[in-house]
Amino acid sequence: ILVGGDFTMLGGGGTGTTPRRGIGRLHADGSLDTTFDPGASGAVWALALQPDGKILVGGDFTRLGGGGTGATPRSRIGRLNRDGSVDVGFDPGAAGLVNALALQPDGQILAGGEFVALGGAPGTTPFIGRLHPDGSLDSDFRAAANSTVRALNVQLDGKVLIGGLFWRLGVNEQRQFIGRLHT
Repeated sequence: ILVGGDFTMLGGGGTGTTPRRGIGRLHADGSLDTTFDPGASGAVWALALQPDGKILVGGDFTRLGGGGTGATPRSRIGRLNRDGSVDVGFDPGAAGLVNALALQPDGQILAGGEFVALGGAPGTTPFIGRLHPDGSLDSDFRAAANSTVRALNVQLDGKVLIGGLFWRLGVNEQRQFIGRLHT
């Protein structure tokens, strides 16, 4: 069980007994997986497990991996290998918080949050964007929200449910806090 949040201790009941910063993994019985300690310099608000076992991580951090408060620079989005080490080839970056991550069946990665730029492209993806599996920005993805995106979910038919604090999606589509996008 992957766990993300704004915590410094995890496992053992109560307020936790083992140092873990922002991210950890539990066994099915709830006990701490002591072999998994990637660490993050800030809160982890979104996790998504890829079919290959790699872990997408989003939140409010500037370093990820290496235990403790993280060692590798990552601007609010990154990817971990199964063992918790940082995937060094994946570094899209986000200019603002990443609150939600979702995977599309073709491997594309949806990200939502409070960012005004994703993947190094300022102003092109306000609050929602899509990355290719290698972390590069999918410039063909034309969705936009006018405020914070907090939740994403891909339906079986490929359409994307989106929730947050927005009141408009796309160019001028009025949507109050919830909407749905085509693939």
